Amino acid sequence: MDMKIAAKRAMNGQRGFTLIEVIIAASIMIILSIGLLGVFSNVVQRNRGENTRMQALSVLQEEVEYYRSLKFIPVGSHGALDAGTYNKTGARAGADGRVFNIVVVITNVDGILDPNSKFKQIVITASLPTGAETGWLEDLRTNVTIQRVRSN
Repeated sequence: MDMKIAAKRAMNGQRGFTLIEVIIAASIMIILSIGLLGVFSNVVQRNRGENTRMQALSVLQEEVEYYRSLKFIPVGSHGALDAGTYNKTGARAGADGRVFNIVVVITNVDGILDPNSKFKQIVITASLPTGAETGWLEDLRTNVTIQRVRSN
C-alpha cells in the first residue's frame, strides 16, 4: 500500500509544461521554419535556373549539329555558312516549350570577306526572350563556339 501512495504523490507532483515554455518553444520552431523556408525557396529558384540553362544547352546542341551537317567544300558550300550575324528570334523551343532566341555569328578566320575562306569560326548564343524571366534568369545567355575547316 505504501507504494501506491508514493506513486500517487509522485504523479501529483509532476505538472507539465507551463504556458511560457510552450510559447518559447513554438517561437523557436517558427524562427527555424522561416529560415528553412528561405533556403528552400532559394534552392527551388536555382534548380529552375539550371533547368533553363540545360534546355538552352540542348537547343545549342541542335544548332551545332545543323551547322556541322552543312557542306563546306571549295565549290558549292551551303549559303548558311556565309560570314555574318544571323538572328533567329524564337527559333528553337526547349523540352518544356520554352522559346529561345538564337544568334549565330560566322567569322572567316583567314580572311574577312574572302569567299574562298577555308576556316570559319561559328559562335552560337541562346538567350531567353525579353521579359520571359525576372531577376538573374533574365540575362541567362548560353553560348558555344565551333570551328569548321573546309574539306578539299
